[in-house]
Amino acid sequence: MRQENNAEREIRQLALESVFIRLVVLGCAQPVDQGRAEPRGRTMGEHERSRQESKRLTILVTSTQRRGAEVFGERLADGLPARGWTVDFVALGSDPHSQSTVTAEPLSPVPVGRFELSIVRQLRRRLIASQPDVVLANGSSTLHYGVAAARSLRGRPRLAYSSIGEPRYWAPSLRKRLPYRAFVSGVDRVFSVSRLTAAQLTESFGVPEDRIRVLATGVPPELYSDQHESHDPPLRILFLGSLSAEKQPLAAVSVLEELLATTPAVLRLVGAGPQQHALTHRGDPLEHALQLVGSVADIRPHLAWADVLLLTSRTEGLPAATMEAAAASVPSVAFDVGGVSETIDDGGSGTLVKAGDCAGAARALRSFADDPERRRAAGEAAYALANSRFTLSDAIDRYDLALRELAEEGV
Repeated sequence: MRQENNAEREIRQLALESVFIRLVVLGCAQPVDQGRAEPRGRTMGEHERSRQESKRLTILVTSTQRRGAEVFGERLADGLPARGWTVDFVALGSDPHSQSTVTAEPLSPVPVGRFELSIVRQLRRRLIASQPDVVLANGSSTLHYGVAAARSLRGRPRLAYSSIGEPRYWAPSLRKRLPYRAFVSGVDRVFSVSRLTAAQLTESFGVPEDRIRVLATGVPPELYSDQHESHDPPLRILFLGSLSAEKQPLAAVSVLEELLATTPAVLRLVGAGPQQHALTHRGDPLEHALQLVGSVADIRPHLAWADVLLLTSRTEGLPAATMEAAAASVPSVAFDVGGVSETIDDGGSGTLVKAGDCAGAARALRSFADDPERRRAAGEAAYALANSRFTLSDAIDRYDLALRELAEEGV
């Protein structure tokens, strides 16, 4: 059989997406808050009693790889059962090469591509078997698959989508924005991780404000520490995240190069991703100042090692890295993008610099290196901020209330 070339594959994928977009738009002609029909043969009395029973939830993530959306999905799957939920934790695909994975059960043994009908069918069968009250599509490709599978069911479950990034960044062109807008109109509720991403959803994608709930994620208690050891020079800088284009680890290296002109420093990158090869084969004299650790299951030893966290992302929804550093009493220097400013008190728990300003980031790091007392005070401020805004228990409580509200609308 003749193999498809790239152009033919692209055309086929666009055709598939076009079909599903039309289905979504047609399906969305019905009021989203009309409630479900009686798909399971329940009487109204049984529906009243069901409000006192455990609710069923399917949490859908893109991959089994330990990334931000997947890790928080796992934390919800672990925490919500104590609040009366029966949770089915599902990933679209698996990453067989990942050193660290979450506990989601994958529908595919390999990473999922752009749009695969076989995965839609598998997810649909899974939802029929588990009969959830609510499906939570948690970021990335889960929006398309969640809408396609859940909306095709008779007496469908309520559908929530957790928007974890900046919609304008991931759908910058009209060609990408229109499909995103069509799919997001097919969900009953949108959970946004920050106020900034919520505003983008309304302004650029037409999502009504009353369908959005701003729900910050949280940091687990084991990462909290109000005691952080002060270290002698060199300054220990931690980069925590995927080694990908949007996280810009190469920009972090540029910051290090700028800093080393005047200040001894070591940069440790904890994470894996497509830019790892470029970082490994730079061929420059930074080998003693640059540490590549890879993906890890436990970040606590690296937070304890660090003096300051460096975040050089070109886009962020609500960065887990700055929240986790704050919980460990580690201040941050970060590019001011997306919802970053909602996790840092500029001048208090850390320093915000203009996006892409590597020289400005180096100056901010130098000020921390030159003033250990300021570094200690900023760490204390960071811990107080994280403890007041970003505990995992509070985050799970917020999701519990929002999901329960949504589930009751379908009764």
